[in-house]
Parts: sequence; structure tokens; C-alpha cells
Amino acid sequence: MTADTARSGHPSATALRSSGWRRELSFAAGVVIVATVVNLGLYLTGRVAGATLRLDPAVGPANHQITAPDVAWKTAVPLAAGVLVLLLVRRRSIRWLTALTVLGVIVALGTGAVPPLGAHDPLTGVLLAAMHTVPGVAIALVGFALRRASTGRTRAGAAERAADLSR
Repeated sequence: MTADTARSGHPSATALRSSGWRRELSFAAGVVIVATVVNLGLYLTGRVAGATLRLDPAVGPANHQITAPDVAWKTAVPLAAGVLVLLLVRRRSIRWLTALTVLGVIVALGTGAVPPLGAHDPLTGVLLAAMHTVPGVAIALVGFALRRASTGRTRAGAAERAADLSR
């Protein structure tokens, strides 16, 4: 029991924030890892199913071969960056958190429409679209979980302040 808890019976706001921050960071990291594994699973499914996993990107050389490392880093790095932005913005404003969550989902899903156009076969196109959908879902999960947690903390903080004022 901390000194703050002993005095008021409630943990301090700082203690709530630090433990909540670690929990949110762990959850977000877990979502990034799971999304990366899901996309690697889609890649492996495509290999087994006979997809060419080749595409002619809008930028870069034609006949690009998609590899597992491509899938891993192109899922994990942008998703981790997006999740980090959500974690940082959540500390400032729930409205911004909501707006950036929606924007992140739109970007992830919107970018999924382009690679299938350059795919060498329909199965590769479907897999690429699915691989772009996974980060969109992951951003939505993290964003709405952070929003729910922030809203809960705001209500708890308001209740704690009201209890302090009534003393």
C-alpha cells in the first residue's frame, strides 16, 4: 500500500497513470505482434496455395517478389508507429485519439486498395488486400481500447475529485 493509498484509500493519479500506461503499452505491443504474425500467416497461406506473391508496384521496379521479411517489417514498423502516436495523443485528448484512430483505419484500408491492382494473380491481390486490412483492424482495436480506458479513468478521476470535495 502506498502512502497515497493509505491516506485516502485510493491510489494516486500518478500511480494509476503509470500502471495504466504500462498496461496500455503492453496491450498495444501485443496487438502489433499479433497483427504481424497474422500477416505472416496470410503470406504463408499464399505460398502454400500457390500465389505468385509478385506485384508491379506503383513506385519501384516491376515484378517485385514479396518475402516474409517484407511482410514482417511492413506490418510491424508502420503499425508500431501508428500505435505510438495513438498512445501519445491519448494523453492529450480523447477527441484527437478518436480522430486519429479513424484516420489510421482509413489509411490502412485505403492503402490496401492499391497493391492488388499490381498483383500478378488474383490470389496475391486478395492476400495483399487482407494484409492491409489486418493493420486497420489492429489500429481500431488499440484506438478504441485506449479511448475506453481513458474515458473510464476520466470518470474515476471525477468521482475521486467529488469524493475529496465532499470531505
